[in-house]
Amino acid sequence: MSPGVPVSYELAVAQRLASSPVLAHAGLESLHVLASQARLVRLKARQHLFHSGDQAHHFFFIHSGSIALYRPSYNGDNKIFRIMEAGDLLAEACMFLNPAHYPLSARACCATSVYRIPREPLLLLVRKSTDFCYAMLEGMARRISQTLNRIDLLTTSNSAQRMVTYFMDLYMQQRSVRLTLPANQNVVARQLNIAPETFSRQLKSFKRAGYIAGRNREISLIDVQGLCAAVDLPPPKARFDTFRSEEDANFCPMQLNCNYARQPLGELSI
Repeated sequence: MSPGVPVSYELAVAQRLASSPVLAHAGLESLHVLASQARLVRLKARQHLFHSGDQAHHFFFIHSGSIALYRPSYNGDNKIFRIMEAGDLLAEACMFLNPAHYPLSARACCATSVYRIPREPLLLLVRKSTDFCYAMLEGMARRISQTLNRIDLLTTSNSAQRMVTYFMDLYMQQRSVRLTLPANQNVVARQLNIAPETFSRQLKSFKRAGYIAGRNREISLIDVQGLCAAVDLPPPKARFDTFRSEEDANFCPMQLNCNYARQPLGELSI
């Protein structure tokens, strides 16, 4: 344990790291080594954690809030690649680059706190522990598979299907028909490779048809089966809570928790 780091703090951080899919099988003993070097960093909304091209001396675990990974495009807009949520590991793959630089910029979507962990303890663990190395490789391979699924989604489906798939993923993640988008609609639209005006127009179409309700970042799924059928997608097999009244359908106090290619939806693998 590092001097000045309480045992209770180190254990709590190690347990949080174990909740990340990339480190889920790494073992608490190894995670204690990383936790002993972790420091909590608090970010205000729109504050940068790092910029594209910066030297990568640390990787991060998101404790609360969300981080948008983006790269400026030639037309001046920011291309959103992914929105990382609480429980996600960030920039761990960059630690293995030589020289190590961050390929994307990372900016807080809201008030966010992350654990900052130095690169060297991670590399030392990989060199010393075969079990830890294999556990990390398994987690990173799973993330590569999810990335391929996301690319497939963005290149083979139309905008309406991408939106519904995204909503169904939120439905599965949040286990509720009352959803909260992890960022504003413009950011989500760009992440789905949809023009913001197209996203807004399609959202209004779904509302007129009676499939969804809500506004801004709050979305209520009124008819999950009908919404999926409208864009020729199978509904998810899981069923969560349903509305008791129309008034309930328009009230959506929810929490953030999504990444739209993290798990399969019904018979889809996205």
